Amino acid sequence: MCSIEPTRREAIRLATFGTVGLLAVSGCGQSFDSVQTGPAAGVRPAVPASPSLPGTSDDMIEMMPGLQIHRRAAWGADLLPKSSLERETVRFLLVHHTASSNNYDDPRTVIRSAYGFHTSASKGWGDVAYHFFVARDGSVWEGRSGSLEGPVVADATGGNQGWAQLVCLIGNHVDQPPTAAAQASLVNVLKWLAWRYRLDADAGATATYVSRGSNKLASGTTVTTPIISGHRDATLTACPGDAAYDLLPTWRNLVSAMPDPAFPQSGPYPPAARLGVIEP
Repeated sequence: MCSIEPTRREAIRLATFGTVGLLAVSGCGQSFDSVQTGPAAGVRPAVPASPSLPGTSDDMIEMMPGLQIHRRAAWGADLLPKSSLERETVRFLLVHHTASSNNYDDPRTVIRSAYGFHTSASKGWGDVAYHFFVARDGSVWEGRSGSLEGPVVADATGGNQGWAQLVCLIGNHVDQPPTAAAQASLVNVLKWLAWRYRLDADAGATATYVSRGSNKLASGTTVTTPIISGHRDATLTACPGDAAYDLLPTWRNLVSAMPDPAFPQSGPYPPAARLGVIEP
């Protein structure tokens, strides 16, 4: 199970606190019968019309050629973080899935539901857990507050072992892989994050860190993992689903084959090296 999928115990706790209505989505981690194709180069995916939710297509910002990301305000202008979020030192990247339905009209509704559960009494986290979301139409959304400006510490079911930035596919990928559009955008996000945080993007590259603790990696455990890993590599979970996890080698190869941006500063935000991040 992933971070927005309640365990049986959590569901009982939610019922006790009277917040079962927050369980609009299940949890962390399918190909459609007809695979969608991504938008043409340079074309931004349209945001479905939804007057009841904040944000418009104007909330997007280009982070590097081919990658536009909706700011957090596009889905959660009225849903502020409930606590301060600390800076992170990034060693690797973790791919998740929401394990919610693949059939949704507006990704913002799923992200808002995730926020509701993650900040509920059951989880008690300060904000939605994931740094970025990737929807089936290829649109990309900033999740946890501050993720566009720089690295912030994440949360995760099973414990946060630390050192990672989390990218979450919206949908259930236990049996079906992400759409072609989602995969293309995921690779772009992973490439951008690897470049931004000066991570080795070679397909076989690994990172070594000392775990801060999870239900799989006890605090103090020295861990070596691929730079691009799946949630299950750090936590006892099925996330990001077998169909997505099996694609990790392909995504690593695609990221490795992509050239770095041809300019020293991509988009309006500088690389991590200029953020003054201090090793904890």
